Amino acid sequence: MGDMGQGTLVIRGGQVIDCTGRDPIPNGSVVLEDGHIAAVGPSQDVRAPRSADIFDADGMSVLPGLIDAHVHITMTGGADLVSMVTSRSFGRVAYDTVAHLRDTVRAGVTSIRTMGDVGFLDIAARDAIRRGQFIGPRIVACGKGLTSTGGHAVLMPPWIKTEYGDSWEIVNDTGGARAAVRRQVEAGADHIKVFQTGGVIDPGGRIDAEEFTVEELSAIVETARACKRPVACHAHNKAGILHAIEAGVRSIEHGMYFDDECAARAKARDVFFVPTLIVMDNILRLGPQHGVPEFYLQNISSRTPQHHGNVRSAFEAGVRIVTGTDAGSVLTGHGAPGYEVAMLVKAGLPPMAALLAATANAAALLGIDREVGTLEAGKCADVIVVRGDALADPTVVAGPDRMAAVFVGGASLGQAQAAA
Repeated sequence: MGDMGQGTLVIRGGQVIDCTGRDPIPNGSVVLEDGHIAAVGPSQDVRAPRSADIFDADGMSVLPGLIDAHVHITMTGGADLVSMVTSRSFGRVAYDTVAHLRDTVRAGVTSIRTMGDVGFLDIAARDAIRRGQFIGPRIVACGKGLTSTGGHAVLMPPWIKTEYGDSWEIVNDTGGARAAVRRQVEAGADHIKVFQTGGVIDPGGRIDAEEFTVEELSAIVETARACKRPVACHAHNKAGILHAIEAGVRSIEHGMYFDDECAARAKARDVFFVPTLIVMDNILRLGPQHGVPEFYLQNISSRTPQHHGNVRSAFEAGVRIVTGTDAGSVLTGHGAPGYEVAMLVKAGLPPMAALLAATANAAALLGIDREVGTLEAGKCADVIVVRGDALADPTVVAGPDRMAAVFVGGASLGQAQAAA
């Protein structure tokens, strides 16, 4: 971001929640200097140059920037996925992507992991942000998700094709699986996304079916491992979840049937769980007025109680829970992990654990925990200041209106936008 984030700023007087596991600091200060965190501690103990700018955070909470580990950055969050594709040219998709990235950071989300996007635009956006061409979150990109013929990721009916390609790549055998992984790596992907089961928007019970054989799934994970790329796996049903864990994936996405056995296996292999509760809640709340198919609502409503219970049980079993929103998918806009924090609390997680899911845990999953995810000296200055007590009321981290300030690499969002 060029010269943005240079100089010294002291965020003083707020409740500092550093997300390291330590107790919050009631009257704390965080010093940002040249794009990094220089000091964190009680205000009376933190020294800063007299020339430093001061941000008065009295009555506010200061936290690491939020992280969304499940994003489709080229998608708009509309109710009709087919029209989302057919109504937009590739140029429109590209401009929409920039707008989505700006919406993301405005909501205090400073890092994301993409999970399948068209035209490798997520990779292009990652590189443009690194070059300082525009403001946006740090991106851990996957390129295209790997699915099978007729699989969950295939949004379009077979008689409709787009010239600019799809957000998925179809794989039907082990040789194709290995080649598809290597194509994502060649394009610049940081991780691999695979669809192992159907989903809640699939008709005819596909949520209970699997897409890949054990051999095909193993070929994907083995090839990714050889390329030093972790694998994220969309998996709802128990068989698919267990097969994915056994194959060696890094995270399970959605996981409505992530029961106690799945939790024990995941804990033993240090597999993360990204339950994406908010997209399910959005479909149930907003779907009827937007005309979503009735089977969407039935698929979700019949499984929501067990989904929430499984998230709580997984947490209690020691599985690391991470915020992911499925942003861009059905009725879910960009910049929503704060709402996912609130959903995790609703599911039974303590507020601090829910905040860790959006910060330290998520950073560990994305492999960027040496840079971000906690407020510690030496880390990148991705920091948010929210109005209110984030532990007493976790909803204060939800949405751009709750943000008093957002810093990305030490640059305030307003400063970054002015320079963009």
